[in-house]
Amino acid sequence: MFKVAAMRQMRQMRKRYSPLLGAIALTSLTPLILASCSMSSPSDLRSQADQLIKNNNLPEAEKVLKKAQADQEQSKGSNDVQLAPTLTALGDLYSRQGKYAEAASLYDRATDIQQKAMAPQLVALTASLNGKGLALMGQGKYQAAEQVLQQALAIREDNLPAGSLAIAESENSLAQLYFQTAHYPQAEALYKGSSAIYEKVKGAESAEAANVRNNLASLYYAQGKYQQAEPIFKWSVSVFERTSGKDSIDVANACNNLAELLRAQKRYAEAEPLYLRSLAVYEKALGKDSVSVATACNNLAILYRAQGRFADAEPLYKRAIAIYDGSTGVSNQQFANVLDNYAELLQATSRTEEARALRSRASAKIAQS
Repeated sequence: MFKVAAMRQMRQMRKRYSPLLGAIALTSLTPLILASCSMSSPSDLRSQADQLIKNNNLPEAEKVLKKAQADQEQSKGSNDVQLAPTLTALGDLYSRQGKYAEAASLYDRATDIQQKAMAPQLVALTASLNGKGLALMGQGKYQAAEQVLQQALAIREDNLPAGSLAIAESENSLAQLYFQTAHYPQAEALYKGSSAIYEKVKGAESAEAANVRNNLASLYYAQGKYQQAEPIFKWSVSVFERTSGKDSIDVANACNNLAELLRAQKRYAEAEPLYLRSLAVYEKALGKDSVSVATACNNLAILYRAQGRFADAEPLYKRAIAIYDGSTGVSNQQFANVLDNYAELLQATSRTEEARALRSRASAKIAQS
């Protein structure tokens, strides 16, 4: 009885497990594996096409490259960066055949794909380009600065949506360059474009908008458009006091600019406290030997000289020159201006030889530019 039952149980087990053995058979998978291994990569197909081109079999090379293009578009999509070399290779083939319109279309598509893939890296690069441009401008290297700032703006315009803050930053930077080089129409257009973006994105009363409008007011001042400049300067001071603090560098800059405007109109009593305020802020925030302190000393000295207060003006000129002398962050033209200003005071006080020596030194500075 036991043997019969055991044999019956073994037959039942064989019946139960025989489908499992059939299910794990590998013969049905072999064609799939072979098919996968037999597919050529895009680089293999491009190499194959290169060889065909060397053998002057251009029609067959075109078929191979089109197959590579179709395979990549199907597997990776029509905007995958790895598709660009294939499009370029096909464009090269069409150029070789004189099919320039078809080639140009493929080159354009390849370029567009690659630019989109590179966009994040290119946009990141513009931060250092913009900074470098401003540094070159600060050294009076205006031509080099213009090239770098234009490059940064072009990259941002090509790779960012219209109205981006980075574009506004570049427009303001390039406008500063054109302002300093007396290209006023170009500067005004860029300042206005930058201001519009900041006002829309950050707000009409934002520090960013005030900064650009303060620069625009400086442009109007340089052109003698005092009535347009004054309300903007005053508005900028009030905005910076709210957004940056009453003892901020932004406030000091705006006060200095407003003081310059008032001095030009001989409103000396109104200008003096603004000059003194900006000088005090620069000394506290940047140090007593900073370039901004030297600039403030020069501006205040000009005011005192205009009032005939030569004894008050002279130590300020000397201090400005001493700071510039020990600084690498000032342009030769800026240094020369202070030397000329002090020379005028010396001439006005009948110290002709000293004045002549300073003018010679100023000329030498400009010659080094």
